[in-house]
Amino acid sequence: MIPVAPQKTRVLILGGGFGGIATAQGLSKAFKRDPAVEITLINRDNYFVFVPLLASAAAGSVETMHVVAPIRRLIPGVRFRAEEITGIDPSSGTVTTSSPVTGREHRLSYDHLVLALGNRINLSRLPGVAQHGKTIKTLGDAISIRNHVLQMLEAADIETDPAIRRAMLTFVVAGGGFSGVEMVGELNDLVREAIEYYPSISREQLRVVLLHSGDRILPEMGAEIAGYALKQLRKRGVEVRLRARLAGATPRETLLEGGARIATRTLIVAVGNAPPTVLEDLDVPKERGRIAVDDFMQVLGHPGLWALGDNAVVPNRATKDGSPSPPTAQYALRQGKALAHNIGAAIRGGRARPFAFGGLGLLCTVGHGAGVGELPLGIKTRGMLGWLLWRSVYWSKAPSLGRKLQIGADWFLDLFLKRDIAQINLSRTQTVGRAHYEAGEYIFRQGDPGDHFYMIASGEVEVIRERSSGAKEVLARLSQGEYFGETALLTRARRNASVRCATPVDVITIGRDDFATLAGAWQQLASSLKETSEQRVSAAPLTAFLPVVSVPDIPETSPARSLEEPAVRRIAQLRRDSGAEIDLDRDLITIGRTPDNHIVVPDPQASRRHALIQRDGDAYRIDDLESTNGTWVNGERITEPRPLRNGDEILVGQTRFTFQATAAGSAPSGGQRPGSVTAEIHRLDELQREQEAGPVTGALKSLGEAEEQEEPRNPAAPPAARAALHTAGGRTFELGPGGATIGRMPDNSIRLDDGKLSRRHARIEFRDGGYWLSDLGSSNGTFVNGIRLGAPYLLRPGDTITCGDTQLVFRPAAEGESPERGSITDMLKALDAPDRQGSGERPS
Repeated sequence: MIPVAPQKTRVLILGGGFGGIATAQGLSKAFKRDPAVEITLINRDNYFVFVPLLASAAAGSVETMHVVAPIRRLIPGVRFRAEEITGIDPSSGTVTTSSPVTGREHRLSYDHLVLALGNRINLSRLPGVAQHGKTIKTLGDAISIRNHVLQMLEAADIETDPAIRRAMLTFVVAGGGFSGVEMVGELNDLVREAIEYYPSISREQLRVVLLHSGDRILPEMGAEIAGYALKQLRKRGVEVRLRARLAGATPRETLLEGGARIATRTLIVAVGNAPPTVLEDLDVPKERGRIAVDDFMQVLGHPGLWALGDNAVVPNRATKDGSPSPPTAQYALRQGKALAHNIGAAIRGGRARPFAFGGLGLLCTVGHGAGVGELPLGIKTRGMLGWLLWRSVYWSKAPSLGRKLQIGADWFLDLFLKRDIAQINLSRTQTVGRAHYEAGEYIFRQGDPGDHFYMIASGEVEVIRERSSGAKEVLARLSQGEYFGETALLTRARRNASVRCATPVDVITIGRDDFATLAGAWQQLASSLKETSEQRVSAAPLTAFLPVVSVPDIPETSPARSLEEPAVRRIAQLRRDSGAEIDLDRDLITIGRTPDNHIVVPDPQASRRHALIQRDGDAYRIDDLESTNGTWVNGERITEPRPLRNGDEILVGQTRFTFQATAAGSAPSGGQRPGSVTAEIHRLDELQREQEAGPVTGALKSLGEAEEQEEPRNPAAPPAARAALHTAGGRTFELGPGGATIGRMPDNSIRLDDGKLSRRHARIEFRDGGYWLSDLGSSNGTFVNGIRLGAPYLLRPGDTITCGDTQLVFRPAAEGESPERGSITDMLKALDAPDRQGSGERPS
C-alpha cells in the first residue's frame, strides 16, 4: 500500500506591512523544521515599505530605495506570492487573488488566515482632493512628492506672472498628526535649502502651510510637547493654521471649510485613512470599518481567522480598561510576534497569550535638528535630543542590517552634504499599450476577468454572447474608433461576452488601474467627446441630423434591392419619480452614485456601484452589486438576479423607479419608423456611403447650402432635451442637450453680472432624460429651493436655483414645442406626417 502524505496545515498571511511581516517571521521561526505547516504571505508589491521614513525619502534626507526592503529576503522559509487580493470567503475557507500581469485568478484554501492589510487613503468625500492632492502612503507617493516640489521650484524660477509664481511657491500639507507634522517639517527643510540654487527666488517668497482641524497639532501627545512642536514649526517659517478643515481642491487652489481658499499648486494630504476595499464586504464583526478581535487577535465568532494592525481593533491588556491599541508601527510589530505565538498554540495545542504592550513612547521630528518625544516614566524630550532619539529608534527598527547601514550612511552624509535637487523623470514613454490580433482570434472570452479597456485602431470585431447550450449570438460588430471592455471594469465582474476579430485588428489598450483613473474623471471626458461629436456631425450626411434609435430599422422592400432586416428589438424604460424616462437600450446598464454609471443616482444611501440591469433579447433582469443598503423590487430585497416585469417598482437608496416594457415590435417615439420618408433617406444614404454623397443627400445639398447661407442652424434638440432658466427680471436662458455653465466670466454660456458668483460657478448637463445641476466648487455655493447643493441634483419644473444674489427658475420646454420652422427638419417631418397619422402615432 502506498502511504498517503499527511495534509499540511496552511497559514495564509494577507499584507506585507509591519504586522504581516512580523507574523510571518515569528511563524517561520516556530515551524522552521516542520514540513506539516505551510506558511504563505501575499502582498501586491514584492517589497516592504518602512513607512516612518517616507517623509524623509520624499524630502531627500534618505535615499528613496533605502526605505524599502525585498519581502523575500525578510521572510526566509515562507512562501511569497506577489498578487492582488480580490476576495475573502471565510465560509469556504478560501482567498481569491489575481495576478497583476495576466489578471488570472487563483483560489487559495487556508486553515488559518491572518488579515494584516493595513489601511488605505480614501479622499472621496473631499471634492477634487483625490485628483489634485498627493498622499504619503507608498514609495511612489514619496517619489512623486519630491519630483513635484522640485518641478514647482523650476517653474517658479522662470515664471513672470506674480500670482502664478506665488501659487507655485506655496506648499500646503493637510493633517496635523504625526505624518503631517513630519512631512511639513521635511518639506520646509527641502525647499528652504534648495532655493540657494534659484537666485530669483527669495526666502520671503516661500510659503509652507500646515492645516489642522483641531485646536492643537499632535493630539496624541501632551499639550506641553505639542505646543513646543508648534512653536518650532512657526519659528522655522511654517504657517500653521489651526481649526482649518480641508474641504476640497482644484488644480490651482486648496479649499477650506467656511469658504477660505489658498492659491497653490501643491497639496499633500495626511488625512483620510479607511479600511482596505477588500474588507468592506467581509461579513465579520467590525467597529467603524475595522475588524473586531478578542484579546488573542482572533476575529469574534470566526475560529482560524485572525486580524492585527491598522485594519483591526486590538484590545490591549496592558491598559487598565483594555482599550484598543493605537494604529502605529511599534504596536503592529508586537502584535505580529504575539499572533505568531497564538497561531502556533492553536496548531500545536498550546496556550495562547492575550496581547499586552505598554508602549515605548511617542516620537516626532519637526525638521532637521528638532524633535519631540514622550517616553515611559513621564520622560519628555525636545529639541536636538528629541531629534537624535527619533533617528536612533527608527534606525534600530530598519528591516535589515543592509538597510541599517545605508540609512545610517545617508544621515551621516546629510550632516556635510547638500540635498540632491535632481528631478527624476519617471514618466513612461508610452502610457497606453497596443496589441495586434488576427482574424478569428479571440481578444477575450466570456467569463474571463476584466483587466483591460480596448479601443479599436483598425479592423473590426464581433461581440458574441455564448449560451449555456453552446449556441453563439453576435450582439454587435464594432469597427475603428469604437471601444469595448469597459463593462467588466466598471462593474468589477467577469466578462459577460466574448470578443472575436472579424478582420485583422489593432487595438489600443488601457490597464485596469489607468482605466479607474479615467473613469473617475468621466464627466470631463464626456464633455470632450460631445465637442468632438459636434464637429463630426457637421461633416456627416443628412441622416446624421435625424432622430436615430439604437435598434435596427425595417425599411420597405425596394424593387431595386430586397434586404432581410432583423425585427425591431423592444426597448424598455425606467421612469423616475420625477417623471423622467430612461431608455434601457444597452445589454448592460449600471445604476449607482458615481458619475461613471449609466444611470446616476445622487443619493447618499446608494452605493457607488449599486445595481445592474441586463438585457437578454426582449427580457430584462436586475441584479444587486453587493450594495450596502440593497436593491429592492416591489418591496422585497433581491439576493439574486430578478426578471423584470411591466410595472415593477425598483428602489435604489431612496430613489424609486418604475419598469415599463413596450409592446412587442414597437419603437420608441421620436425614432425612425418603418416605411417613413426619414427611414428611406437613411437607407439610401447607407447604400451610397462609399460615394461622395448619398442620393437624397445630394438632391437636398443645394437646399441645405442655401439654408446655411441664410442663417446657420444647429440640429434641433429633442423636446425632452430643451428647457429654459428664467430670472425675476424677465431674462430667459435656453438650455439645449449640451447643457450650460453659469458664472461671471464671459466664457460661460450663462453669464451673470453678480459679484457673489465665482468665475465658473455651476454646471447644468442633460443626461438620463433630465437636466442635472452641479456646483463647480464655487465660493458661496449653489442652492436649490434654499438648500445648498452637495451632489448633482436632477432639476424639476419650478425649481429655484440661487447663485450669488441671482435666482433662476427652471422650466422645461412646453409639450409639443418644435424647432424653428423653415428648416430641412421641418420639411422632412411634414413628409413623414402621413406615415405618423396612418400608424396612429401622436405627432411630435
